[in-house]
Amino acid sequence: MPTFIYPPSIPWNWMFQRPQQLLGQFSASGHTVLYEDLGNFPHPRIRSLSSSLHLCQGISALEVSHPRPRILWLTVPSHINVISNYNPDLIIYDAVDEPKEEFASWAPYYPAILEKADLIFCSSQSIYNYFYPRHPHVYLVPNGVDYVHFSPSPTSRPKDLPIGKPIIGYSGAIAPWVDWELLKTVIQQNHDLNFVFIGAFFQKYKFPLNFKNVYYLGLKSYYELPTYLHYFDVGLVPFLLTEMTKGCNPIKLYEYYAAGIQVLATPLLELLTVPKINLESDPHLFSLRLRHLLTEKDSSKAERMSFAQANDWAERSGRMLQQILIMTSQNQESV
Repeated sequence: MPTFIYPPSIPWNWMFQRPQQLLGQFSASGHTVLYEDLGNFPHPRIRSLSSSLHLCQGISALEVSHPRPRILWLTVPSHINVISNYNPDLIIYDAVDEPKEEFASWAPYYPAILEKADLIFCSSQSIYNYFYPRHPHVYLVPNGVDYVHFSPSPTSRPKDLPIGKPIIGYSGAIAPWVDWELLKTVIQQNHDLNFVFIGAFFQKYKFPLNFKNVYYLGLKSYYELPTYLHYFDVGLVPFLLTEMTKGCNPIKLYEYYAAGIQVLATPLLELLTVPKINLESDPHLFSLRLRHLLTEKDSSKAERMSFAQANDWAERSGRMLQQILIMTSQNQESV
């Protein structure tokens, strides 16, 4: 059974996204996962979340006894330069964003990734289209959702959620790729709605909206998050349409759908084929569509939840493990 090592990239308990989800799934399948947690740890330790999933907090994963083959799992392109520190048997690059605009600093590392990575997974069609002609082992595996975590109805309402008006919610990074100008217009046109934002700051230092019907509730733990989503009347994916977001396959879409809520988004390339989604880019039309969603009967909840269930992280990780084990077996045979 291979061991997966993830170099320090994002804190385990920050925004629980694709790396934590997939590595957690690999662990649940019986593979050892050594996650080098990012942060300042005055008392270095190994924090074991299960018998096979270990957070290395201030400690190198190599200090932990583990079986080989050793798989180095990378999501930060610059880490291609530290692979010699780990002496891996297999190098996997999981490509999650376009190396443009906010992530333009990633681009110089791509030639080394193409040369050194044994296997490349891509979270969107746009990213896949770049790597596929340039590398022999490239696979498209979009984002997903832990359906069992997000689908059950909550037992209580969070106390910091506003009351008295429908809730239009956003869960995700408070980041430059959000269309804040669109949101300003929509919020100003809908004083009778509450707009709730949940998430961590990314390349932003203060919350950019200041209206009486806007509530920024900060970052919520992954454990708490479903409770909030279930009280959203509409979930938002209001991203700018840029070269970077062309490669975005928003995890929040799957989480909204698993919670059963309606979704209103800008027409990102990755969302064009999603069933029962609502897409608008013009602020006035966005606002009109929002009003329509709140007044018309929702008849597609079951279909949305079924879509989310079919896109569970367990399905994603299973597809990845199949390719990983094939590659690992081939590498061992060639030694």
